[in-house]
Amino acid sequence: MTPSRGIDQQTELLRRSVPIWPTQLRRYTELLLPIPPHHDYNVLAMQIDPARRGEKGEWKECIHPSGATYYYNEKTRTYTEMNIDTCSEEQLRRLESWIDASRSKIDGKQWLLVVDPILARGEEVYPYYYVAPESKIITWVEPMDGYILFQECTAAWHWNHKRLELEAQYWKHVEYFPRGMEMRVSEVRNLRVKLNWYRVEALTMEQSTAATIFWTLDQMKEMAAELAIAETLAEPNGMVGEPCVAICGKLLHILRHHEYLNHYGRPEARLIRSHSVSKRRRDLEDSPLMTGIAVTMLYIPIMVLKRLRSIYVDGLVNGVDMRGFTDDFSVQAKSQTTVASVIMAVDASILAIPGLGSQLTTKTMCSISFILSVYCIIGCTMAQHFGQRLRSLDFAVRLYSLS
Repeated sequence: MTPSRGIDQQTELLRRSVPIWPTQLRRYTELLLPIPPHHDYNVLAMQIDPARRGEKGEWKECIHPSGATYYYNEKTRTYTEMNIDTCSEEQLRRLESWIDASRSKIDGKQWLLVVDPILARGEEVYPYYYVAPESKIITWVEPMDGYILFQECTAAWHWNHKRLELEAQYWKHVEYFPRGMEMRVSEVRNLRVKLNWYRVEALTMEQSTAATIFWTLDQMKEMAAELAIAETLAEPNGMVGEPCVAICGKLLHILRHHEYLNHYGRPEARLIRSHSVSKRRRDLEDSPLMTGIAVTMLYIPIMVLKRLRSIYVDGLVNGVDMRGFTDDFSVQAKSQTTVASVIMAVDASILAIPGLGSQLTTKTMCSISFILSVYCIIGCTMAQHFGQRLRSLDFAVRLYSLS
């Protein structure tokens, strides 16, 4: 092969590179298993052979603590979710050629590489990202448009701010591919201390966004307890095993992403729920329908909307506050139903009194009170159903975004 042809081939391979990040990977836990050509339920007599791990050339099958599989090439320091066992020799050769071409761009750096080959419009392309363990960050060999990655924050422009999300993606990689990722017990201890700090902040500061990290504070407490157990199971050299590494990767991704959403360097950083950097839509509150309902119901719907806004800020839903709101909402609806039922019973008793119940004024007032009580019971029943729906995070986000 002539040098010019080799350069052209390398350029063509690199043209097929597509920068991605870990949360865009086709989760290997969700990939469909290949359908076997036949089944065989028989077991040979006294068969106690060890499990056979997939291996093809330099590629070796790895088992995630969850039971899922992926492949790792120690020579090229490359991970892939692609099933190496079922791919053809030609497909594997093209993949390894692309890996060589891509690594030629990083000047011999010993970064980890993740590639997930896919077929797009009849052409094989190579979505990828590099991992720099010493810097705890992901990167690429070309400029990357990160609009989808960073769009959760409307004012992400500074490197220190964007780096937090790239660190979060690094920890997501650790969760997905824990093999070869080392973590000391001191790092696990620091993570546990940080979780405890977030939990204390959420307990002492009512408007804290720390409650958005997990659905309940009890879950944060349980996670901290599990990490304490993991510390006691560390190996003699002070390192923790793959299951603990994967768990820590998951938690650190959540925490780093939380820090990205609440970056201290941003104007009006959302350190408390009353701070918002995006414009609030007021269409629902200012609509004639809502105004009419508010007048007839003593402005209670407007007060409810204002309370909801302390739960939902810039796309973040405070799960702990929302749970308290729905519980209180349900109790009030039940109380109003009870009061309306008592009023209806009183109205019926008054109308049954001879002489008093036959007067026009009494009939009119009791009839109006009776009708309003019926509407109140119907409304409270609907409100209770609405409160139950609010417990669904997806429904809550859709609803709050309208207000």
